[in-house]
Amino acid sequence: MFKKLTIFGIVLLYLYTLSFNVFMTSVFRIPTPLLFGLPLIFLFGKIKQIAFSYRRELLVFYIAAIFHYLVGYEDVKSFFVVIIIITCCSLFYNYFIGDNLNRMKLAIFIFYALLIFSSMIMLLNHVYTSQINQLRALLTGESVKILQSPSGISAFIFTFGYQIAALTSFGIVSVAVFRKNLLIQLLVFIFCVLLIFWGMSRSVLVVLALSVGTFWVLFYRIKTVIIFAALFSVVMLLSSSIQNLAGGRKQNIFAKNEKHVKENRSGLAVENLKIIADNPLGLTWTGKTWEQVARYNPTFKLGESGLVTSHNAYLMFITYLGIVPGLIFLLLFYQRIIRIFWLIAGQVRKPENALLVSLCFSLFAISLNSFFHNDWLLGGSGPTLFLYFGVLHLARLQGIR
Repeated sequence: MFKKLTIFGIVLLYLYTLSFNVFMTSVFRIPTPLLFGLPLIFLFGKIKQIAFSYRRELLVFYIAAIFHYLVGYEDVKSFFVVIIIITCCSLFYNYFIGDNLNRMKLAIFIFYALLIFSSMIMLLNHVYTSQINQLRALLTGESVKILQSPSGISAFIFTFGYQIAALTSFGIVSVAVFRKNLLIQLLVFIFCVLLIFWGMSRSVLVVLALSVGTFWVLFYRIKTVIIFAALFSVVMLLSSSIQNLAGGRKQNIFAKNEKHVKENRSGLAVENLKIIADNPLGLTWTGKTWEQVARYNPTFKLGESGLVTSHNAYLMFITYLGIVPGLIFLLLFYQRIIRIFWLIAGQVRKPENALLVSLCFSLFAISLNSFFHNDWLLGGSGPTLFLYFGVLHLARLQGIR
């Protein structure tokens, strides 16, 4: 019993730091993946019994990180942070989870329980702003600014969006594939929509629609038309209420949309594509920086002297590595994931695929979210990496290659 409680406690701490991107704080002066991940691997893992299955993925990650961070950005610190996070996550799955399906299910349960807890923090942040901001600072180990509120266990609203994207997509898909009754499915759907409504992340609303919409088409097939029609009817009936929610000093997704009418993410992406067209070989190989190619473009100007990126992790990656190398690396990152997704797409109704299907669409949603923000797989995004290796590992356990 003591051993089981010890394992549960360390797994909880490791997944907490991974899920919320806690790498090093004033309390933890050792990188948390090493502090909590390595004991699980070396004390409770099966290092001698199991061969390492992620050599190819790690090789691709290492090479891409060298070109992107060391050569492109010349950022040694970020390089080592990303390498440590990715390596420990792959070792956690390979040696600690191993061939133990119960450990796999435990890790998944803890991961989504943590995301639910973070969502509760976000809801409380709407009511008790200053008190919850202090709690958020304590839970993340970082200072929290009032402009980055309300949010969950994250110093920034946009990183919290990745948590909601993973949670809401998993919630809606899982209650369907695990054949829960219609009332439970409806309640989960409403809960997820409310999280996005109060979480004020417009990108999550888009990625959830794409992820869940794709799932509904595959799972319900022709019945999806009825679902879409019902949702459209509800939106039309509530249109006047939605307009009222967008006014005043209210804090919700509609009010945020009204306050940020000048923000044009599509314009940023278009201008980024122009920069890529002007520098097809990539900034890494031509010796340029983002500041050099974007400083004269008013679209990327922030105030008098600051610059923003296109808020698209994939476009920024291609901007630095070039069109051909960038696309090749992206294909290598997601090649196995795409193959697994393709194989289970036609088998979403099989009960034995329920958990894998839920993880796949959760990963699909969180990966789409990187089209609107800078955090992503190679950036060391904890929730993305958990789901990435989770899909690969669960598929391997089920004999899907």
